[in-house]
Amino acid sequence: MKTEYINLKKAILNNNCPECFATESLALSFDQKRITTPLIVHTKKEVIESMQCLKCNTEIFPGRYTDDIDRVYQYHKKTVQPKSASIKLRILAIVILFLIVLVSIALYVFIAKPAVLAGV
Repeated sequence: MKTEYINLKKAILNNNCPECFATESLALSFDQKRITTPLIVHTKKEVIESMQCLKCNTEIFPGRYTDDIDRVYQYHKKTVQPKSASIKLRILAIVILFLIVLVSIALYVFIAKPAVLAGV
């Protein structure tokens, strides 16, 4: 099972970092989780938000947001268009389902209609 994150939006903010007070070093990103297995690809509905200072490499949590950072965060949050939650079957899953249906039909013909196999 492989987990990856689809980057929906990444923005460099012009605000000061609340930790080191550097300008133009805050990176705001919005990601969506996608889980890939041999049978399915599942895209989750929720969007994961994170803000990090590129200068001091500190993750900025919502409790540390200033009013300016919060205003810019709310603006960018409105512009994010998440992909719809979905489950997609991969080729292996489709082949397995096809084989299950094929075996079920063969068993039905063998058990319920033995005359068809006998040629009578």
